[in-house]
Amino acid sequence: MNKKSLFSIIAGSVVLIFLIIAGLNLLIGSSDFIRQFQSFSLTVINQSDYDLISVETGIVQRDDSGNTVEGSKHLYSNVIESGQEVVIRPRLTINGEGGIYMVYIDSIGKEARKGVCSYTESASGYAIATITNDNIKVEEKCS
Repeated sequence: MNKKSLFSIIAGSVVLIFLIIAGLNLLIGSSDFIRQFQSFSLTVINQSDYDLISVETGIVQRDDSGNTVEGSKHLYSNVIESGQEVVIRPRLTINGEGGIYMVYIDSIGKEARKGVCSYTESASGYAIATITNDNIKVEEKCS
């Protein structure tokens, strides 16, 4: 084997290793990519004028007759003050297909319900719910 061939093989191997490492760093370094495969978490951003007294998360599914059935639930009862951001990690279980909902009650007694994960088979991934006085905006990445 001559020197040019050996140099080409070594240089090509170094470039290939560099590309593999760079690709893995992009893949693993992206927290959103990893978060979608972890147990479900809900980030609540309270941009309303009122404190949130409680936040319930739970599983919603359809039974064999097509009726809506609620499954496991989690109640977060720590106050989420106006302007505060909190990550809730409910321990939800699901058998089959379904979705995840959120219900909150604020300090003036207003109750609101919103789907935060439209489809899941494993209660994994994440959702970010931004609550204002007028609405709830949800960004979801569930699996």
